[in-house]
Amino acid sequence: MKEKSIVASATLITSLLSYAYAKEAGKDAVPFVMVGGFIGSLIGEGIAEIIKNNNQNNNQKNNGNTNNR
Repeated sequence: MKEKSIVASATLITSLLSYAYAKEAGKDAVPFVMVGGFIGSLIGEGIAEIIKNNNQNNNQKNNGNTNNR
């Protein structure tokens, strides 16, 4: 999965969750959605970085071992 789609998905999910919370609490949704989207982008960036590092580590381990069967 591409880094951009991971960040976008996390941002969308947290924005929708914060919107639902604001509507349920009877508050203005705009600030909640903005903060939720920001937090979601940070979460998405973190997840994408972890996946990227895991893929690099797996590639480095497999470069020396061509008999992976």
